[in-house]
Amino acid sequence: MKSQIRKPILISAIILLAVASIISGLIFLLHNNNLPQDNTPVNSTPINSEPPYNFDYSWANANHYIARAFGGILGDSYTNSYEAFLLNYQLGHRVFEVDFSITDDGYTVATHDTDTWSSSTTIPPDAEIKTYPIEDKQFTYDNFMSSLSHDKYHTVDLDILFSLLQKYPDIYIVTDTKYADETNVRKQFSAFVATANTINPELLDRFIVQIYQPEMLDWVMDIYPWKSVIYTLYQNTDWTPENILAFSKTSGVKFITMWDTWLTAEISHLWKPTGIKIATHTLNSLARVQDSQSRGADVIYTDFLLP
Repeated sequence: MKSQIRKPILISAIILLAVASIISGLIFLLHNNNLPQDNTPVNSTPINSEPPYNFDYSWANANHYIARAFGGILGDSYTNSYEAFLLNYQLGHRVFEVDFSITDDGYTVATHDTDTWSSSTTIPPDAEIKTYPIEDKQFTYDNFMSSLSHDKYHTVDLDILFSLLQKYPDIYIVTDTKYADETNVRKQFSAFVATANTINPELLDRFIVQIYQPEMLDWVMDIYPWKSVIYTLYQNTDWTPENILAFSKTSGVKFITMWDTWLTAEISHLWKPTGIKIATHTLNSLARVQDSQSRGADVIYTDFLLP
């Protein structure tokens, strides 16, 4: 009888001892942070290995030159003029960089800046303008469109630009906005979209957008889903080959433009395996082009060289 009583007591004691051991072990593990833990933040989202944008750079396969400011004409550069476009189109260029500024009364036009326009243009005496003489002219839309670049070339606004895109379906426009602040960038790119919508919205697909800082990508893509984007480095004082590579991988931007003197073979060896194309600017001799290409340049910005 005694042995029958002791047996359940013994079993209960063993169970209690096992439970105590388990509890002690759990306390020890918690104290020493050894339990497996889920460190995922409550609001986190899975890391997406794919970049948000898949840009099209096929235009660069057949075009190894970009004509800066519509290309040079009669020894003049930076004209952004109608005549410069016509001449360089006839000479074989199909990709044209254009400088864009906003007039004092809020219109986007093709010119490098107010000082360039003021110093290199004249307003014919018979033009209908509000400000005259020339040295007192204001940077208004009417004054700009009434003036002659370098005293002899006709100026270009967005209506003319998109008419050229409509007439010449094999050309591309590389934007060179003169602004780095979000307000003016958004204003200018919104003007591109608004003007295209009055003619043919599909013309925007032949715009190649240059950005100058990583944050500018979000500004422009918020306005329109541009098909091709170039990251041009001359305004970025903090770039390194490594952080440009990281930006390219996370954003999808795989076309980088830099001063020719900045390009090294080491940069090319770092970037090229990831699919990045490299452009250098601004070169006007074949010897410099060949040297730049030997260091990895795919595309050259130029004033006077011909494709």
